[in-house]
Amino acid sequence: MSIQNRISITLSPRMRKALELTAGLEGSTTATYATQLLSQAIKNEIKEDPIIFQKWIELEKEALRNESWDEVVLPLTISPEDLQDTQPSPKGWFLSGDSPNNYVVGKDRKVPYRGIASGYIKSKQDKTTGFGTIMQQTDIIDYIGKKLEFSAVIKTNKVKDWAGLWVRLDDSDMKLLWFDNMQDRPIKGTNDWKKFQIIFDVPNKSSNLNFGVLLVGPGSVWVNSVSLNEIIGNKKKSTSDLDLSLSF
Repeated sequence: MSIQNRISITLSPRMRKALELTAGLEGSTTATYATQLLSQAIKNEIKEDPIIFQKWIELEKEALRNESWDEVVLPLTISPEDLQDTQPSPKGWFLSGDSPNNYVVGKDRKVPYRGIASGYIKSKQDKTTGFGTIMQQTDIIDYIGKKLEFSAVIKTNKVKDWAGLWVRLDDSDMKLLWFDNMQDRPIKGTNDWKKFQIIFDVPNKSSNLNFGVLLVGPGSVWVNSVSLNEIIGNKKKSTSDLDLSLSF
């Protein structure tokens, strides 16, 4: 028996009838609707608890690196002490990459763009290997078949290798569907504020959108005016319905 069906059967008869009623009105099977309710309830619970939320970010980063949730190992215990060494990040953003310990991310009021504080990712040392990224994730199912634009203004200082925006679309099993990291049009050296963008179509089976700004090797990158819009003809429409916080 599937997990979804077990969710329905283990409810009290009264709650099961309520579930059947709301599922019918919504146009779903009771199993599907129960899974949706449970998923949303868990997401809300995670967001409300800062300790669980930080731990969840770590698990998401591990799943992204492994391109699978199957190998993710849950911590045996969670306590405030576990978070003492957690790298603080601007709300909604987190540090990831193949060498995240070589980089630091945060909010910088001393390097604003049009009076607004910037986010940043910087290498910790002059000799740095691997890459780091300041990134976000969100469900993207509602935008399947639509065209989106991810854009931001970028300022760099002494980027030795390269930096760039990036977008990755995965299915529900973390399988890669589409990817662009600007490696064929890299940002290098020291540059003043400039707008960059990635335009992409959301393919069938898309479940997760991952995006951010990456830095490979030594240097500093500041990012501001981040936007994610749907492109409809010659117009742009905000994706404000997505669970994102794009400011810093």
